Amino acid sequence: MQRRALLTALAALAALPPLGAQTATTNLPPHPRLLATDADWTGLQSRRQADPDLEALVQILLERARKDTKLPPRERVLEGKRLLTVSRDVLRRTLLWAFAWRITGDALFAERAKTEMLQAASFSDWNPSHYLDVAEMTTALAIGYDWLHSVLNPEERQTLRRAIVDKGIAQARNGHKTFSMLNNWGQVCISGMVLGALAVQEDEPQLCSDLLAAAQKKVHLALQAYAPDGVYPEGPSYWVYGTSYTVLLVAALRSCGFGGIDNWGLLQDPGLLRSTEFYAQSIGPTGKHFNFADSSDSQELAAPFVYLVRELQQPDWLQTKRTMVRSKQGASDRFAPLAALWWPTSQVTSSANTTPLQFVGQGPQPVAIWRSSWSDPQAWWFAIKGGGCAHNHAHMDAGGFVLEAMGVRWATDLGMQNYESLESKKVDLWNMKQGSPRWRIFRLGNDAHNTLMLDGQLHNATGMATLHTPSPEEAVLDLKPVFLPGQVQTASRTARFAARSVLLHDQLEGTSAGLPVRWAMTTQAQIEIQGDSALLHQNGQTMELRFSGNPVRLSVRDVANTGNPLDAANPNTRQLLASGNSDDQGQWQLQVAFTARS
Repeated sequence: MQRRALLTALAALAALPPLGAQTATTNLPPHPRLLATDADWTGLQSRRQADPDLEALVQILLERARKDTKLPPRERVLEGKRLLTVSRDVLRRTLLWAFAWRITGDALFAERAKTEMLQAASFSDWNPSHYLDVAEMTTALAIGYDWLHSVLNPEERQTLRRAIVDKGIAQARNGHKTFSMLNNWGQVCISGMVLGALAVQEDEPQLCSDLLAAAQKKVHLALQAYAPDGVYPEGPSYWVYGTSYTVLLVAALRSCGFGGIDNWGLLQDPGLLRSTEFYAQSIGPTGKHFNFADSSDSQELAAPFVYLVRELQQPDWLQTKRTMVRSKQGASDRFAPLAALWWPTSQVTSSANTTPLQFVGQGPQPVAIWRSSWSDPQAWWFAIKGGGCAHNHAHMDAGGFVLEAMGVRWATDLGMQNYESLESKKVDLWNMKQGSPRWRIFRLGNDAHNTLMLDGQLHNATGMATLHTPSPEEAVLDLKPVFLPGQVQTASRTARFAARSVLLHDQLEGTSAGLPVRWAMTTQAQIEIQGDSALLHQNGQTMELRFSGNPVRLSVRDVANTGNPLDAANPNTRQLLASGNSDDQGQWQLQVAFTARS
């Protein structure tokens, strides 16, 4: 499907009106009713026979499910202030075993899922002070209760139902403070509570009705993050997290008979559907993400991506997930069974990828992404971002970029550092102000990122860089807002992409004479400096960076261990630095040409 056809499809989906504000739940279908219809379950067998990748995924999941039956049930053990790891693992196990039971009919899986759920139900609470923990645990028991309903005895049903109500949805009967949050919290907490309510509706009709009314009132707030073009500001990893729960909500409303494409209009929110392309484009030829903000470069099986790919009839975008399945990856994802349930039919799989080679998306964290090919594992792929750190989970990474070519990631982003590793040492991690200790953590401040640093100073914590594209091959970032007031009058970074090269051009005007300027690129390649060039060597390949413009001193900095005991280690990682000073007129410019070296 070409870009025009894709945009037409998006517009058609967005134009469909909701069918009215349905919050009454007196006519919900019998169990199982969450996330999958009878047609989904009955059709899975024939779809497995028609698609070897789907069959391989199911077998991987069944193998993992059987192996995990030997694990002891999780206990209520907090990690710092969070029960989240336990909640997520209970969800992963319960969903996997319930799926395996419905596929095989093997009572071992049902019994193991029941043991896990009953153990979680016996916890004193699900840690409501950190409500994500409650939402994910409620999701776990809601799906397990629903999918295993026919093999639960009355006492087991009562126990699980009371836990879902008392430790979950009753605490948000008329809404919860998390419902108004404008980030992944709003998505996860609303959806988890709705799934819990839909699971127990026949026994708690008024509670369910009250909860759904509160959820429907607030549900669109967090979805503003996708506007206007689908670039999720918390990065690809948090796209998977937040979008997983939004898709769970869409799927649950549909499977419970709320009708239409989406009774609450969720898929009509600006940018939500297009975020599927953002996610697809964020994966480079090596299979790694453009991992800005608190993201990992490792991709997940990403069940919401599978669902939305099917929704948009864009099977080409699923190729990276097929590659994962063929490599027997993805079974550890807690929503992996849903990816199997939602896997597109083989009949819509095309042989040629017609997805555009460029993606530009505006929003709080605007990005531009190019690639030379979708099918060539040696393809060039370059991604760059504007924005800044004035957003949830953001880093001081305005102007940051990543680069892949010849099957190698050359320019890297180190991504997040484990939260508990910092919170346990009393770091005020969620203070986003200029003087926050957050920005002194190497991975989070501008020191670690592939951007500019002026006079050794942090970026402006409130400044956000804009991005525009004068031509399909070019992106221009206005970086002035991310530098401290008075440091510079104009600051731009221009990226130009060609099939086998990238050109970066940085320009500053209106600085104080002789202002120190540092250009940086983080890499796992070995670096060899030759005059005004640097040769990067990795996996038998060589990338040349040629520097021109104001005089700079090229150097290599080992950042495997920064020397700060708060910083995580960065094994086999170093920075290529180009350091110089603005001239007597307060001007500075640097051009860096990236080319392959034979």
